[in-house]
Amino acid sequence: MDRKEFTRVVREVLQSLPEEFAAHMAHAEVVIDDDPSAEQIRSVGLDPGRDTLFGLYEGVPLPERGDAAGTLPDKISIFYRPIVDACASPAEIREEIRITVLHEIAHFFGIDDGDLDDWGY
Repeated sequence: MDRKEFTRVVREVLQSLPEEFAAHMAHAEVVIDDDPSAEQIRSVGLDPGRDTLFGLYEGVPLPERGDAAGTLPDKISIFYRPIVDACASPAEIREEIRITVLHEIAHFFGIDDGDLDDWGY
């Protein structure tokens, strides 16, 4: 899948969010990067020499915010190359994009990895 199609699929996932969630997404920037940096990989306790990421949420989750005045927008990075390299077909890439985007949005809303694992994400 080329980067243009990848970007289109990410946008489709974002546009499919229910309005009560989508309304809050103005407080988060969603970007597509080729690869995570070594620092981003280390920030979640992984080894940059062995591990990679499909996506990363950076910011203060909504439930933990006080007065957000003066804070930078949150950032959700979706990493193109690791997803494309890990998947065997365009359908698998689309599904992994959907899972990754929703996973990172969940972190924005304050849902942790333990809950996501319990729910099958």
